Amino acid sequence: MLRILKGALVTLGLCYGAQAIGATAADQLIQSLQKITTFKANFAQSIHGADGEKLSKSAGEMVISRPGKFYWKSQKPDQMLVVADGKFVWNYDVDLEQVTKQDLKQALNNSPATLLAGDVSKLQETFDIDFAKKCKTNNTCYQLKPKQKDSAFSTIVIRFEKDKLNEVRMRDPLGQNVQTVFSNVEINQSINKKLFDFTPPKGVDVIQAGT
Repeated sequence: MLRILKGALVTLGLCYGAQAIGATAADQLIQSLQKITTFKANFAQSIHGADGEKLSKSAGEMVISRPGKFYWKSQKPDQMLVVADGKFVWNYDVDLEQVTKQDLKQALNNSPATLLAGDVSKLQETFDIDFAKKCKTNNTCYQLKPKQKDSAFSTIVIRFEKDKLNEVRMRDPLGQNVQTVFSNVEINQSINKKLFDFTPPKGVDVIQAGT
């Protein structure tokens, strides 16, 4: 389950004062995300169990280019590389020497990765969206609940600080919590498109997901 949480991303005081009058939470979130065409940041991620115990932590770099491309690389001791090239998502577990290949549309279906890499105009088809009740001062937070019952996550909370995406928190049906905080955020800047090219290293096992 931990590796599923980490691979998913390809991951958030009351904040109503920052909300636009008359705009729904869904409207505001979609407008904010639609402004992002590329996103680059360092991340720090921690996973806690239902009882609050820390299960793991990782850090690394994430790069996104809409539509359908993202790069997620975590550092040691738990090295993971997740790359979406526009058609497929490649999940490379360095320690296990194993690559999982999955169709992009299938991977993005009801997944947090949809928030940045997918078609955000259709978020309301997949999630019930509202403002989160707990949020840092001068921030704006949104809570998303998947409409699909067998979703990998029961709730997702997204936090924006001064209109910049800063944090994503996810909770799975078993009560595990994944918190991802971004730093050194760069939005709509030029990026190296070669990051989204992936070829499985020689000698690793390649598994086709969904077959």
